[in-house]
Amino acid sequence: MRQPQDLAERAFRRRRRQDAALVLPLMGVLLLATPVLALFTKDIMIFGAPLPFLYVFTVWFILILLARRMARVLDRDE
Repeated sequence: MRQPQDLAERAFRRRRRQDAALVLPLMGVLLLATPVLALFTKDIMIFGAPLPFLYVFTVWFILILLARRMARVLDRDE
């Protein structure tokens, strides 16, 4: 059986989740920065689409999913 968490531990876990939510936009900026995108500027086609196009939309989609997950977790904590 699970023991109830004390208030300090719950506050610590909530603060960690909030910090993770703040890191998410920064991670997005870093992943979509021009130097990182320059790594994918080769003439490679995947499923008929250029690699940079797929990279940008894949990162964008993953960031949306992570933001949705973080919003649900933070909303549940309140």
